[in-house]
Amino acid sequence: MKPSWLRDVLHGGLTLLAAFVVHAALRWITVPFLIALDVYAVAVILFALVKGEIAGAVMGTACGLVIDSFSLGVFGLAGMAGTVTGYLTGTISRKINVLSPGRMLVFSGLMGLLDFSLWALLTSVFFGRGFPWGGGMALLRPVATALSVTLLYAGYRKIKARRDG
Repeated sequence: MKPSWLRDVLHGGLTLLAAFVVHAALRWITVPFLIALDVYAVAVILFALVKGEIAGAVMGTACGLVIDSFSLGVFGLAGMAGTVTGYLTGTISRKINVLSPGRMLVFSGLMGLLDFSLWALLTSVFFGRGFPWGGGMALLRPVATALSVTLLYAGYRKIKARRDG
């Protein structure tokens, strides 16, 4: 029997690896779709919903540092945005009921918007550039994040219920 912290580390590593593989596959297929769907934000929000605020903050840091390691920008900007998003997602989801699909859709959309807004704000402050619209595809990012998180979390709950029950 593994200790629970070791299981959380293993789950976190596998989640990060899965996000990286999906991101790489989507980047190979089409870049504009990646502007509309932030796979790493989906991983951070899902992990924070399942494991809590501290695990969500650690996952946000890890995903952000992976993002920053492949960009040419300042190292740590996406990590800060991911850390705040993961922590707030875990904290708020423990305080209010977000389990129904409608609430999950709205909540994950707001958390995706928070992640993107923090990243865009930090990027514009440090680089002095305007808001990164991505040809308008960036406006779809909270919606795509919300739909992805809602569908994946519903699948996670079904698998967990089948395994436990």
